[in-house]
Amino acid sequence: MTIKKLLKDPKVSLRTIAPTAQIAQAITMLAADDTSALLVTNDNLSIDGILSSSDIVKYLDDHKQVSDEILVLDVMTKDVITCAAEDPVQRLEQLMIQNNVRHIPITDAGAPVALISIIDVTRHRLSLAEDEISQMRDFVSGAG
Repeated sequence: MTIKKLLKDPKVSLRTIAPTAQIAQAITMLAADDTSALLVTNDNLSIDGILSSSDIVKYLDDHKQVSDEILVLDVMTKDVITCAAEDPVQRLEQLMIQNNVRHIPITDAGAPVALISIIDVTRHRLSLAEDEISQMRDFVSGAG
């Protein structure tokens, strides 16, 4: 199954912020959306980076301060791993595990369309398992 199936979930979205935005704005967005990552982009057509709550914590640990002068581009992860919407879900899972990341931007024709989290993948896996259990119950009920 491809990642496109995950994109149909209404809980999957693309939250973005500009690299020149103040980190305080990013923190407010993360808190308001109850999420832990934002895609960093200037034009919504390309990916400049990703900003996660972990990036902010690491920055604070290193610098011991937050000020209005700190920009998203000072804190974000610049080397971003992506997946194409046509890729299988298993590829997405492998990349998350191999790279120890909880969020991966999804692209379609090179442009970002979603930011998939490990929670999205887990929700999808649970749904598949529930469907499989239901089918097994139906089979067993019909066999008796």
